[in-house]
Amino acid sequence: MRNAVPDGVAKVWTLLNREAPTYLVGGALRDLIRGVSPHDWDLATQLPPDVVEAIGKERGYRVVPTGKAYGTVTWWTDLGPLEVTTFRREGRYRDGRHPELVWFADTIEEDLSRRDFTMNAMALSVDGTLHDPFNGREDLNQGRIMTVGAPQARFNEDPLRMLRAVRFVGLAIKDQALTLDPGVFAAVQRLKGRILNVSPERQRDELVKLLAAPHYARALVALDETGMLGVIWPEWVATRNFWQQNPYHTRPVHHHLLETARLGPTPLLRLVGLLHDIAKPSCFWLDGDGVGHFYEHEQVGGVYARRMLERLAWDRATIDRVVLLISLHMFPWDDAGDRAIRRLLRKYGEEVVQQLLELRTMDIRGAGRTWDNESRVRQRVAHLQREYPIAKRTLQISGNHIMQWAHVKPGPEVGIWLERLRDWVDEDPSRNTEPRLKEKLLQSLSEDVDGDRD
Repeated sequence: MRNAVPDGVAKVWTLLNREAPTYLVGGALRDLIRGVSPHDWDLATQLPPDVVEAIGKERGYRVVPTGKAYGTVTWWTDLGPLEVTTFRREGRYRDGRHPELVWFADTIEEDLSRRDFTMNAMALSVDGTLHDPFNGREDLNQGRIMTVGAPQARFNEDPLRMLRAVRFVGLAIKDQALTLDPGVFAAVQRLKGRILNVSPERQRDELVKLLAAPHYARALVALDETGMLGVIWPEWVATRNFWQQNPYHTRPVHHHLLETARLGPTPLLRLVGLLHDIAKPSCFWLDGDGVGHFYEHEQVGGVYARRMLERLAWDRATIDRVVLLISLHMFPWDDAGDRAIRRLLRKYGEEVVQQLLELRTMDIRGAGRTWDNESRVRQRVAHLQREYPIAKRTLQISGNHIMQWAHVKPGPEVGIWLERLRDWVDEDPSRNTEPRLKEKLLQSLSEDVDGDRD
């Protein structure tokens, strides 16, 4: 493991260790044990933060006292930020995130005793010795997620640790997902409501990481089974064990959503899959034959999804794309004509169309069925994409042409005519020339006048 540490990190590590014992700690060490290349690096040292800061500046590093009150100083290396934290102990947590009192410790064992999970409570010395007072390596190798000390105490200190525990289920060790120790699982179930004391941004960040984890599907199931998903998103509760009473949907809604998310090839589509039918319980209607229907659930679902994602302060681009895909996920691919697909391509572009195709595949397979026409539909869409490139989708006239030919002033009427002409071109892209568009506009104007006379 020592040889896997990048030179930029090893240089700082060795430099500080010359002055006092300094160790590699945290997620980087956990990832090295898992055989995964770390993205973030953290060191723990016996040196006080003032000394750590002074040494960095003397050596020409950009040093930022990011959390100096808690013993953390950040050095900027060629690999990015490297956090160096003084050994410390902590008192009672005053706000579910920050301890009331922090005092610096003398040994690495004291520092490790304050950490959340055993797999995060290990330290590697410069000579390659692993300090593992809580048996974290064995727990990690066995795929067990266990806390340092009583789970309830750790989660009461910082409730976000519950969400981190569930997110860690998605990590891989020997290509297998991890599992929550029964005591940890029970503590999350019991304390899950406290996650609402955590800021929406911190909740969101953990969910983003969860959706990108190697075994994200197992983590999502754990999030549901512990009940925390229904606390974060109360809309989820109605989907649990909601039977759809429809021959095409033989699974309860929550099961279908988890299975659809499991099939997502990207974090974005996993999020869409998780939420795409979120409004089904509220749109449920049972007909006279006892068959369930969910009219307009895609539109209502888009409204729900926007509200759910905004509540967690998700970024605007992601929210807009998730809502768009959910609102369009019932597009009738099997029956749609060329004009409808061209219109979809023109309005939303190739990326959205491909995501919608993928979502349809996920949705059908997530219901335990197969999409018999999938290959034919994909080939047809690919053909239309080649036949109807972006250049052809761009209307060869502008609003100025409409105002000149129709003798109208700037306003909504111009946009209405442009959209009517775009729809006309979608039927036959060869119509997209200025002479033919002008002819169509004048013809339509004449027909409208004749219609008014009648």
